[in-house]
Amino acid sequence: MEAKIPASHKAATLTRLASKTTETPCIGICSTIYGDYVCRGCFRSAQEVVDWNGYNTSQKLVILNRLNQTITQVLQTKLLIADAALLQKKCQQYNIKTRPEFTPYTWAHALLREGLHDIKDISKYGIMIQPEYTYLSLAKLIEMIDDELYKKDLK
Repeated sequence: MEAKIPASHKAATLTRLASKTTETPCIGICSTIYGDYVCRGCFRSAQEVVDWNGYNTSQKLVILNRLNQTITQVLQTKLLIADAALLQKKCQQYNIKTRPEFTPYTWAHALLREGLHDIKDISKYGIMIQPEYTYLSLAKLIEMIDDELYKKDLK
């Protein structure tokens, strides 16, 4: 059974978000410089990457909320968050930011991408794979998730 996601993860006040929005969602592997329309690292459009520092808080919030919603939508079909507190603790061990306004699915995505080669049993990270995807290796599952995210943002 999936752990209930606290309301604090589903919505946040504009004040709390405003302090976080100056931080770019960039993870340092931008593919837009190689001609991709959507970055394969943070899933922003090339224009959003270029214009980020010129955006006001409201514009950044729109982008951050879209990223959170898209990642959550894709990951919910493939993973279950069994223990959000454990997941957050594991993210901290990998120095992964767990923005409180993002769902644990967004945290899980960042953790799995970062720790892909170290993680052997994702249940020890508070994450379970949906039964229909257990036949895939973790690397293939992450590849499938990232491909789906990339294609969603191209639409």
